[in-house]
Amino acid sequence: MDSFKEQIVRKNLSQREKMSKYFLMIASVALAAACFLFVVGTPYMMLGVLFAGLALFGGYHLTTRMDVEYEYIFTNGEVDVDKITAQRSRKRLVTFKCSSCTAFGKVDDSFNEDDDSALVVASAHDDELNDYYAVFKHRELGKATVIFTPEAEMLTLMVKALPAQIRRDALKLLDDIETYEEEE
Repeated sequence: MDSFKEQIVRKNLSQREKMSKYFLMIASVALAAACFLFVVGTPYMMLGVLFAGLALFGGYHLTTRMDVEYEYIFTNGEVDVDKITAQRSRKRLVTFKCSSCTAFGKVDDSFNEDDDSALVVASAHDDELNDYYAVFKHRELGKATVIFTPEAEMLTLMVKALPAQIRRDALKLLDDIETYEEEE
């Protein structure tokens, strides 16, 4: 029987990223106003309007590029992680088979990042949601670690596809999720 699950997670902006976004908005409006005001009453007015429009469009384009979502697709033991920027461009970050995982768990205080592995961060950066990691062998990246925020159903499918040795430890995560859901 085929197993398939899709999940989209919106990345929360950090305080610094929010400030950058506001700064870009203000700067683009100020630049547009300056372009327009400096040419009012001159023969270059159409050129000023064009530059003002370009400044506003550029500011809009740059601020919307900060809106990021991650899509996780689980298909028969294989996980695809895509990055969707401003709901208009998609980039495949990594694809891995759960059977090739050498470690899997919850990102917490005991998680320490391996310096030798390539790190792919595709998490929601939300304090209310749990982040998980998967360490696996990748044909292009070598040893790689992905940090992501799957929901319970996606996590259940992934744990079932893990190698037996890792699955035993990962089943504890599922017990924790079921206990958490019952408390809510």
